[in-house]
Amino acid sequence: MNVLYYDVVPKLPMGNASQVPTLPDLLGQSDFVSLHVPKLASTKNMIGKAEFAAMKPGSFFLNASRGNVVVIPALAEALKSGHVRGAYVDVFPVEPGKNGENLFESELRGCPNTLLTPHIGGSTEEA
Repeated sequence: MNVLYYDVVPKLPMGNASQVPTLPDLLGQSDFVSLHVPKLASTKNMIGKAEFAAMKPGSFFLNASRGNVVVIPALAEALKSGHVRGAYVDVFPVEPGKNGENLFESELRGCPNTLLTPHIGGSTEEA
């Protein structure tokens, strides 16, 4: 397996990971794109329609970082068209409420090959 990564800060590669110079380079070469970025002004909506279009056809997308870094309607469109074959998302622009509170609404509900889970790590007693 070849592991590629892109980061705005140059980092030493670990194991067999290789850094690519730009985000579009990463998106066009990767079968799986796993997003792990902090919530910053520069990361807000960093993955949208153009980035999903730049992804390798049939690739998979995972977001376990922050809810505001992905344009959800663009991901839903990419999934429904089949360009992105599947997605896992556990962070959302508006997080689901507690039991009995607001029902969870997202354009990703009902999209093919999509797994949605609540980001509850910070809600544990240990956190």
